[in-house]
Amino acid sequence: METRVKLLCTTALAAAGLVLGASAASADEALEKRVKALEKSGGMYVTRQKKTMSLKVNGHVNRAIVISDNGTTSGVHHTTNSFSQTRVRWIGTGKINKDLTAMTYIEVGQNNANSNAQDLGDTGDAAADVWSNRFAEIRLSSKSMGTIYLGQGATATDGISEADLSGTGIVSLNGLGELISGSETWQINGASAGLGTVGGKFNNLDGNGRQNRLRYDTPKFGGMNLSIDHANNDEWGVALRYGAKIGGMSVAARIAHTDQTNTGTNSSEHGALSVLFPMGLSLTAGFATQDSEDSGTANDNEEWRYAKVGYKFKGSSMGQTRLFADFSQNEDTETAGEDSEYWSFGVVQVVEPLGMEVYGVYRVFSLDSTAAADPDDITSIAGGLRISF
Repeated sequence: METRVKLLCTTALAAAGLVLGASAASADEALEKRVKALEKSGGMYVTRQKKTMSLKVNGHVNRAIVISDNGTTSGVHHTTNSFSQTRVRWIGTGKINKDLTAMTYIEVGQNNANSNAQDLGDTGDAAADVWSNRFAEIRLSSKSMGTIYLGQGATATDGISEADLSGTGIVSLNGLGELISGSETWQINGASAGLGTVGGKFNNLDGNGRQNRLRYDTPKFGGMNLSIDHANNDEWGVALRYGAKIGGMSVAARIAHTDQTNTGTNSSEHGALSVLFPMGLSLTAGFATQDSEDSGTANDNEEWRYAKVGYKFKGSSMGQTRLFADFSQNEDTETAGEDSEYWSFGVVQVVEPLGMEVYGVYRVFSLDSTAAADPDDITSIAGGLRISF
């Protein structure tokens, strides 16, 4: 009885405003309905007369077998492919009015035996926490005003360096070849060279990644849209994206400016351009430069350059076959005066009846070091499949 009285008191003013001009009987009826709704939910949730949000659950499982050779030893790993880790997502969508829609987006990734965390010294399944928090956000989208993102998710500059129309991102994200075999250590004369890991020497400087942030995207105008965000530690970024078809040719272009004060980095500029021709040939290029003068380290400036050629064709009745070859180069990443490079080639075969992709990739990592001798090249061969649901 006490709870019921409190609820009546706290909602009386709101109810009175809503029914202004209505009869006393109507006001009492509206108030009674509101009280019953609050009592039913314990005062924590708003009840709805009808279901207005729909829920979808989807994701994929992605597994790979990797053979690595660091020049001293070789071995086999059974991994989760970090280019597109196993994940599941829950997407709630609803319409507020003809122009405005709302979305809740939750996505977690599975980290068991990540391909970028395994090295030839491991005897087990090296991994961080079993599940990682990829997205937990609310999106409010207006056809006329754009989209607001609130919560954990992709920042405005995330993915800018990775514009690519080759369809091979499952094994070849621009400049991120170290997502497979990235924990292997550089070797000289059969022993660790003390130069760290492969992953430490490669970086496409791709913005602020996924963070807790507030982000705004404008609507598209002429194939272009602008994005801006602010994240914790006063990190922020602004990006311009462009996508269009011109005479049967598809074009994707992106460029961004990123500020990362929490890492001591002043700023970075990065971008990528990818063109897909009607015959299935694609050309992709990426670049980035980063000014780290405030970090107090010797490598004040880092640079990244990337090129890829791809080819799509219907090789069988199963689905599209996608071939690629790429090259990536970093300068002064982690250590001033060092140059690191990798090249690779591979294939992705789409299996349409299952929504499955089968893939294979061969990659070679090289390091031009400031040490007395350059370390041995590290090679990686990986094959696997991804099945979506």
